[in-house]
Amino acid sequence: MKFGESQFNALNTENPNKNEGLKNPEPLDNTDPIAEDEDSMSYLGVTLEKAKSGHDQFVPKREQYGDFINDKEVALPLQRDVAVAFMSGEPLLVDGGTSLGKTTTIRKMASELGWEVHYANLNGATDVEDLMGRYIPNPHKNKPEDPEYIFADGKVTSGLRQEEGKVKVIILDEFNASAPNILIRLHEVLDSLERGGDVILSEDASEAVAVNKGVTKIVALMNPPGKGYFGREPLDPAQLRRWVYKKLPSELPANTFSYATDSLFGLASEQQNITPDMFLRARGEGLTHEQLQDIPGLPEVLEKYKEFHKASKELLKNRKIAEDQPQPFTYDDRMEPRRVRDFILRFYNGDLNETMQQALRYYYANKLESDADRKKLGELIRLVEYKAKPGESKRKGLEVGVSKEKAGLINDIEKLKAEVEASGKLPKTESKDSPDTLLKKMELAKEMLGKDFMGPEKIEKAFGIKLATEDIPDMPYSIEDLERAKENGEMLVLGVDKDSSGKLLTIAHMLEMIPELKDPTTGEKIKVLYGQEKPGSKLADDCWYRNEPFYTGVNKDGTIIPDAHPRLRWRLTSKAPLPESIATSYGGTAEKSTNYVEQTKILREYLTSVGSLSEDEAKESSDKVLTEISKLMESDWKEAAKRLSELTINKNHRRLPPEVIYDILLSIKGNDERIMEQVYDWTAALSSGGELVSVGGAYRGGVGVSADGPDGRDGPLGVVSLR
Repeated sequence: MKFGESQFNALNTENPNKNEGLKNPEPLDNTDPIAEDEDSMSYLGVTLEKAKSGHDQFVPKREQYGDFINDKEVALPLQRDVAVAFMSGEPLLVDGGTSLGKTTTIRKMASELGWEVHYANLNGATDVEDLMGRYIPNPHKNKPEDPEYIFADGKVTSGLRQEEGKVKVIILDEFNASAPNILIRLHEVLDSLERGGDVILSEDASEAVAVNKGVTKIVALMNPPGKGYFGREPLDPAQLRRWVYKKLPSELPANTFSYATDSLFGLASEQQNITPDMFLRARGEGLTHEQLQDIPGLPEVLEKYKEFHKASKELLKNRKIAEDQPQPFTYDDRMEPRRVRDFILRFYNGDLNETMQQALRYYYANKLESDADRKKLGELIRLVEYKAKPGESKRKGLEVGVSKEKAGLINDIEKLKAEVEASGKLPKTESKDSPDTLLKKMELAKEMLGKDFMGPEKIEKAFGIKLATEDIPDMPYSIEDLERAKENGEMLVLGVDKDSSGKLLTIAHMLEMIPELKDPTTGEKIKVLYGQEKPGSKLADDCWYRNEPFYTGVNKDGTIIPDAHPRLRWRLTSKAPLPESIATSYGGTAEKSTNYVEQTKILREYLTSVGSLSEDEAKESSDKVLTEISKLMESDWKEAAKRLSELTINKNHRRLPPEVIYDILLSIKGNDERIMEQVYDWTAALSSGGELVSVGGAYRGGVGVSADGPDGRDGPLGVVSLR
């Protein structure tokens, strides 16, 4: 074996919690991660209004934050999530390691918004009077009738008092180092803010201070309990339920440290890839409760949400998630649904599925530290969706603030969706689709599949290939195909056979076009293919496939190989091998996977289940035929491999080696996403020695290329479906 290493136009002005104070400003029409105009700031799309009076001594000076680095992993998402809490008036608790910039981020945002900061450190030396106030000798006593003592506000009280034109942020640092009596007093403050009532100052003859979460924001910060942080105790989950809880890493991610350091020295070579899914935009001033009830599919989505909430609690209870997090928390049965409702009222964008899933990521996934836990919960979040019935749209109204041209295109897409949902198929004509029809089809597919739509934009981003609409083939899929693809996590890939100059996209040429990559996680430069001597286009002399026709694209006699480049067509492709085709565990184990014949059966059954197998393909891959080939493997494995490679099911529904490389490069450069990291896709291509070629293992050492006889059973070797 050879083996290599969307919403309503008219929105209500009533705040769902009936608080006075700031109203949601119109979102800035800007795709920059941090955008500013005269009256507002936008943090990844969440727009906050600047204070009318922003020059107080408590407002941080903007020039102090000239070196602030807006990295995409920590700083930008934190500012977005803080902005959501500021907009909603919800108290936010941020738990993370030291030196992540928690306090600095809040102060920096306040400096941009002209908001006051009232900071209190709740270490062991802090008492309740430091926060709420105490009587002190009157420094202004000039006359005998002047009082000997006056009441001086503490940090919290000064932040609670309302003043015309001012917005105040109370920062409670080292929150989990505070004494129990301080936590109890702060809970009274939080409850009063939530109700929009008064805070009674027992410290000052029971003065009633009117409070309003529209103009007073509270953020608590803490380090993880234990983990080397002295004096930090876990908070009671019953206390934690009052807060929107966001978990940050225990230490700065390596690639964030690298990017921030390079930026400080002016050496950051490229702009960060800020993707659209990082943005979150509030629309106008929110929906009314009546408008909420009119959203199509709301009852169905709520049933899915209830199931999700229950499943999330079970995962947490059984320590299937947050196992290593020292701060215990809950998914509260009363608080989480109310928060999710208010999020939808505020951020509904016309797509109930998208808005609901954004809410669940904010209130549920944000509590988790590890990427693995967030991914696990993300799989459940993806299931909380409404599937429209034929002739029914999941959207209502046009996007607020879009151009007339885009609004017209959206209307065209809505009409196309209605036709598609009524007929179950995308329109197909005898001749090639018109450019307008093809564009609408692509917009529809992009709307349905999101980042897994790998179309012309991603191709240009990854390979620099610009495609004219007339050069793009028709899209042959039904609405059921696309919905099933979304359910199964498949990509819709536009395969391209040539670069902009007309040169075929062989593996060798792709390596010339993209000699090295940047790791999406660490940002480090990495090889494209295993066997490269170093990042660059050259392969080592002893790399077994450097002269193989499937790599070079030509035979030894110079004739062109017809299947040594991606095929020009649309295809739905899974991101990993079909689960039944691959070992459930591998790497240091003796567990084996399926052989090529068994994989062909698995592929046949899968394609049959999704309605993508023709009668001829089914007949040609019958059990009888495959049994004959299995017997042939014992006497002539090369002939068996040849017959398997010629089966139309394998020719039509397995990828070619260059298509695997193409998809991996498209995912990394187009989506910042790694696929096929530890697994291999067994293709229908033959090596010069008669073995069946597989490609995968796309880790930092480069994509591996392997070849084996059809009876091979290596653990990470499976079959990726193509339809």
